[in-house]
Amino acid sequence: MSLQWLSAAAFLYTEIALGLLFCAGFISNARWQSIFTSRLLALVKQFGNFFFSAFVLLLFVLFVDSVFNTYRFSKIDTRNVDLRNNPQAEIQAHMKLFRAQRNLYITGFSLFMLIVLRRLVTLISAQAKLEASHEAITKQAKGASEQAKKLMDENESLRKGKRAQTSDSEESESTNDNGKLLKQIEALKEDLKSSEERYEKSEKSLSAMKAQAEGLHKEYDRLLEEHNILEKKLSIAGVGSTDCHSEGKKDS
Repeated sequence: MSLQWLSAAAFLYTEIALGLLFCAGFISNARWQSIFTSRLLALVKQFGNFFFSAFVLLLFVLFVDSVFNTYRFSKIDTRNVDLRNNPQAEIQAHMKLFRAQRNLYITGFSLFMLIVLRRLVTLISAQAKLEASHEAITKQAKGASEQAKKLMDENESLRKGKRAQTSDSEESESTNDNGKLLKQIEALKEDLKSSEERYEKSEKSLSAMKAQAEGLHKEYDRLLEEHNILEKKLSIAGVGSTDCHSEGKKDS
C-alpha cells in the first residue's frame, strides 16, 4: 500500500475513533462545547484550515481514482489475456480489483465520516446550549416560585394583622393605618400575579426546550444507527473481497 492510501486509511481510523468518542456518554456535552470553543482548537483551525482543505481535496481525488480503477479492473479483457492457460494473470487481475475496491471503500467512507462528524459536532454544540438554557430557566423558575411563596406568606400575615387591627379599631382611631394596609395588600397581590405570570412563562419555555432536546436525541440516535449500519456494510464488503482472493489462490 502506497503512502497516499496509508494516509487515507489512517484518516479513516481517526474519524472512526472520534465518532466513537463523540458517542461515548462519559464526556458531557458541556465539556465538548468547552473543547470546541477553546483557544487551542481555534488556533488549530486558524493555521490548519488550508492544510485540512488540501488533504480533503486530495482524498476526493483518490476517491475518483479508486472508482475509475474499480471500473477498469472489474472488466478483464480476455482478448489480450488467456485466463485458461495463464492462471497467474487471473490472480493478478483479481488482486488489482481487490485493491481498487479496498481503496474505494477507504476513501468513500473517509469522505462520508467527515459529514457524520460535522453533524455530530453540530448536534453536541446545540445540545450543550440547550442544557445550559434549561439550567438557567430552571433556576429562574425556582426563584420565581420562592418569591411567589414569600409573597403569599406576607399576604397571609398581613391579612392576620388586618383582622387583629380591625378588632382593636373600635377602641382606637386606626382608619388611616387600615387604608395603608389595604393598599399594601393590593400591591402584594399585583406582585404575586406578575410573579405567577413569569413562572408560567418560564414553565412554557422549559417545556419547549425539553421538546427540542428530545428531537435532538432522536436525531443523534438515528445518525448513530446509520453509522453502525455503514460499519457492518464495510466489514461485510471486506470479508467478501478476502473470500474472493482466497478462492483465486485455490484455483491456482
